[in-house]
Amino acid sequence: MEEEAKMTDANTYKVILILEDGSAGECGAVDYEGAVWLVPSWLPFPKEGYAKPERMIRLDQFQHRRFDPPATGPGAFRGANFAVNDPLPKTLLSGELSPQLKNRYVVLERPDIKFRTGGIRH
Repeated sequence: MEEEAKMTDANTYKVILILEDGSAGECGAVDYEGAVWLVPSWLPFPKEGYAKPERMIRLDQFQHRRFDPPATGPGAFRGANFAVNDPLPKTLLSGELSPQLKNRYVVLERPDIKFRTGGIRH
């Protein structure tokens, strides 16, 4: 018998990232099992009322800053809860992970976790 995926409510966050190529962007994140995890993309199931992370990357393995309260002012930082200090490999966020990236970072690939979609931005 197949085990049912864990359904949970998510505290969501906005994280500012810099990639190795120098480009900057934002990534969503959620609380899960006592840690904050980056979620670069979601697999939505709107009729069922949930979304599943395509990949989750643990935030606390990177040097980062927390903005509490969230950052204010113009630009991409507005509303940000965290900013990662060091540039990240683009393939860590999307694309196939190399064995080196899998060994270096804590990443969950298509975890069997369902987040209620109230408040989650796709």
